[in-house]
Amino acid sequence: MPPKCPATSSAMSPSIAKNTRKSLTPEVKLDIIHKHERGEKTNSVACHHGLTPSTVSTIFKSAHSIKRAVTNATEHCTRG
Repeated sequence: MPPKCPATSSAMSPSIAKNTRKSLTPEVKLDIIHKHERGEKTNSVACHHGLTPSTVSTIFKSAHSIKRAVTNATEHCTRG
């Protein structure tokens, strides 16, 4: 029976690019939260923004703190 995994790992292969982390702006996160609150499916929101569904779920789970951070940032910018 042949081995299930090739002898060389895929991490060593130069043809496979490593995924890079994306930094999302607060505006994009708010857009994701608003779309989710309007009833859009997680998969459709993820596909629209080019993200994984787990990333969208994580953003929605922390929606309260994201909204608070955005409002604090806008209040701070308008005051000063």
